[in-house]
Amino acid sequence: MSSPIAAIDTDVLTTVNLIRTGHAITRQQLARSTGMGRNTISALINTAIAAGLIAPNGSAPSTGGRAPATWRFRQESGLVLTVGVHTSTLRLAVTDLAGHPLEHRTLNWPITRGPEATLARAAAELQEMARGHEPPAWAAGVSLPGPIDQDTGRPSSPPIMPGWDNYDVVGALEAALNVPVSTGNDVNIMLLGYASALPDQASREPGNILYLQVGTGIGVGIMSNGHLHLGAAGAAGDIGHVQVSGVDSVICRCGRTGCLEAVAGGWALLRDARRAAVEGLSPHLKECLDQRGELTIEDIVVGVNAGDTECVTLMVRSATAVGDALAMLVSFFNPGRVVLAGPMPQGCPMFLDVIRRIVDERALSLATTDLEILPAASGLDDELRGCALLAVDSVFTAATA
Repeated sequence: MSSPIAAIDTDVLTTVNLIRTGHAITRQQLARSTGMGRNTISALINTAIAAGLIAPNGSAPSTGGRAPATWRFRQESGLVLTVGVHTSTLRLAVTDLAGHPLEHRTLNWPITRGPEATLARAAAELQEMARGHEPPAWAAGVSLPGPIDQDTGRPSSPPIMPGWDNYDVVGALEAALNVPVSTGNDVNIMLLGYASALPDQASREPGNILYLQVGTGIGVGIMSNGHLHLGAAGAAGDIGHVQVSGVDSVICRCGRTGCLEAVAGGWALLRDARRAAVEGLSPHLKECLDQRGELTIEDIVVGVNAGDTECVTLMVRSATAVGDALAMLVSFFNPGRVVLAGPMPQGCPMFLDVIRRIVDERALSLATTDLEILPAASGLDDELRGCALLAVDSVFTAATA
């Protein structure tokens, strides 16, 4: 499956990609980065302009002589189709080449419907959405809530995705959308999107980040010195199924017992919240359940903020378990920043306060001296942007290989 830029000279695309990523935006910087002469760089720039891939972008500050001209990547010259597969929803978007959404939709769609129906619906919706936009689609990116085989892009024994194991997600969507498709684990994609939006995109400081998603499941994205760390088999950061001491009798959705997710994940909180509502331990949760017949994490957050004792107990229990695991990770990895995404850390200050206290008490003092622990502005926005960037990065990698 080829992209719209596959036929363009690789030196031109290398030049464009340096500009796109912000690593070199003047002729001088491009010459230093590529080792090419200025005349060659000028010719490559002219070709890239004619192809509609870059455009003039003013001047850089002068260092003594004439201010050097700068260039920008024309992110408006193409589209990316993004798919976020979640346990109960399907998030679809059409973005520009920098991941800015032009149109998006969220469908109520349980992951248990399986890959064939899910991807067919995603492809049909995206085709309809893309018809309203003029630039061509370059690629598609897919975020999946489970481990991904790095060589094939297929889900690898995902504990909460029945029927998805080893399914050819890439092949199915490429056939339906007729564009190159890239897949990634959801929390890694969120971290990619988060890091790309940091103020200094050239250095992307801090370059050592843990991005912790506490949603239905629990996972961590790891960025080391500005590079996403996936592990030998792509399983790095899958902490939701590590064992928690003292809870050996709690059964996890993966079939094992005592997993962190089974104690602190969103589905575990909802399990315990329903029990509290049915038994009358929480008037707030009982009222929510009676009104709608179901409970959400947001119901628990509202209960915490209203002072409901049982909701506070549930939230503190989850935050304590997550904080214990995070303290170990902080001591081991020594990140400069920890970002927490999901309805609990983003909507409940108490959840963050408990985690900060536990990490400060139990992690190595040297590792916590300058550590930032903060909530994500929007994990879903990070995911959407990360999906698009993964897809465009893959297009340039394939075209310049």
